[in-house]
Amino acid sequence: MLKDFDYRNKMLTNNFLKYAKKNYLNIGKYSFLIGVFLLPTAFVISALFLLFSLVLSFSKSKLCFLKDKLNLLVIIAIGMILFSSLINNTILIPRVLPNLDNSFVLLNLFNWIPPLLGFIGFQSYVKTEDDRLIFSKYLLSGTVPFIVSCLFQLFFDLHGPFQIFNGLIIWFQKPLEVTGGVSGLFSNRNYAGIWLSINLPFGIYLIKKNIKYKIKSLSILFITFLISYLIINTNSKNALLSMISTIIVFFGIKTFFIFSIGIIFFFVILNLLPTLNILEFIPETFLRIKRFTFFINTPRLVIFRSALNFIFQRPFLGWGSGTFALIYLAKDNMWNPPFVFHKFQHTHNLFLEMAFNFGIPISILLTSIAFYIFYKSLKVFYSNDKKDDYQNLNKAWISAGIVIFLIHLSDMTFYDGRVSMLICILFSGLRCISLTKNNLKICN
Repeated sequence: MLKDFDYRNKMLTNNFLKYAKKNYLNIGKYSFLIGVFLLPTAFVISALFLLFSLVLSFSKSKLCFLKDKLNLLVIIAIGMILFSSLINNTILIPRVLPNLDNSFVLLNLFNWIPPLLGFIGFQSYVKTEDDRLIFSKYLLSGTVPFIVSCLFQLFFDLHGPFQIFNGLIIWFQKPLEVTGGVSGLFSNRNYAGIWLSINLPFGIYLIKKNIKYKIKSLSILFITFLISYLIINTNSKNALLSMISTIIVFFGIKTFFIFSIGIIFFFVILNLLPTLNILEFIPETFLRIKRFTFFINTPRLVIFRSALNFIFQRPFLGWGSGTFALIYLAKDNMWNPPFVFHKFQHTHNLFLEMAFNFGIPISILLTSIAFYIFYKSLKVFYSNDKKDDYQNLNKAWISAGIVIFLIHLSDMTFYDGRVSMLICILFSGLRCISLTKNNLKICN
């Protein structure tokens, strides 16, 4: 009798633990999706939901995530970053910054460590095709208020900043004369550009998926059209290049050439009608293409050479996170950069930025991980002969990955918390795609 009681008690306990474990992750998933939805518009609130979901993910998986060697490499990279930052904050303080606050370098680590931990923890929430489908819907839905903010800035000249909760949530809404292009609630047009560019492939995917449902497909088509239109009006070269890459990925090189011929024809007509004063309606991005100076960006060459100069002075441990602008603008270095002096806040290249902050070994390690994930997901994608909705979803995910790589060749939008969180989630999804071929399990 006592044995039966013990057996029943054990079974009830096991069932309760299984139920609790299952709902544990469900709560985390809902928290994750709310965080994704609020990410562009209410970052602080979004960060709390994402953090909560991350804690639940790690609590449930315990150390299971270490079974994936790639996750283990990311943990090692985090350890190396902490070691490098500690050394730069104590022993190797830059001589040109004798009054540097001891907390400065450590506080700037928040730009790097949370996204790296997020890459590991968020895999639990994007591990299946259905998970990634739901994510894409929440991402695009959450972007709609941002699109509205851009339209108000562009057509109604609505300026901010607008803030609530003592500045915890800010919609910048800067004048177009200040930003040089549409930025909406973001502080910078380049941040707006990458956010729109990442959303574009998911918009195209959802149009294809819902093509049978007229009302739904038309609404998504309208949103996607607005995204494309606003990408052009950000006047961001990187965003325009990303849009072109997305067109090629989804519709092929032939469609891209037709699109390009249409643009060329437009400018030919423009030159044949000099009396037609429509230049004011053309975004600055296209005008720069017309002047054949679109891809010439000498300041970028200046900053790359300057960054390399600094990196080779401290190749192994770097200078410390967030110190580039301080060192570059320091009095002793004022005229050291080649060519002419430009005021820059960062290196405008993700590989160079990591090498400057933490040293070349860490930069090579993290860049290699990113390229490996992308390569493996591409391999899985092209080895799958099925042409279904989920294959198109994987194509959207890969296209978003291409956008991230392209933009971070010549910019550092990663420093916006919303962008870095989105990037880490997308790479979590790419990692899950890369594991599906061999049916490898991701920790729940």
